[in-house]
Amino acid sequence: MNTSNNSSSIENEVKKLVTEIKVIADNSQENIFDLLLILRELESLHSHIRREMFEPALPDTRHRLYLLLKHLEEVGGWPYIERMKIKDMCQILLSQEK
Repeated sequence: MNTSNNSSSIENEVKKLVTEIKVIADNSQENIFDLLLILRELESLHSHIRREMFEPALPDTRHRLYLLLKHLEEVGGWPYIERMKIKDMCQILLSQEK
């Protein structure tokens, strides 16, 4: 497991990247295609990290599994990227026509 100091450093780096992505998204608010590109890239990055790095790092002992589950319970659940459904998009369009 990572030390607290190392986790803090990584957390700061990730927060900087998130801030940069938010700025890019803010600057792209008027361009649906740029926003879609950002969402696709984030989804791709999420999948890559999960498959190539997270899954191989899953616990191989009961003790490490316990630590992971404890962390998930204390800090937050499993990461999830929600996708907008076409049905929801159509409902938004229909409600705007009224």
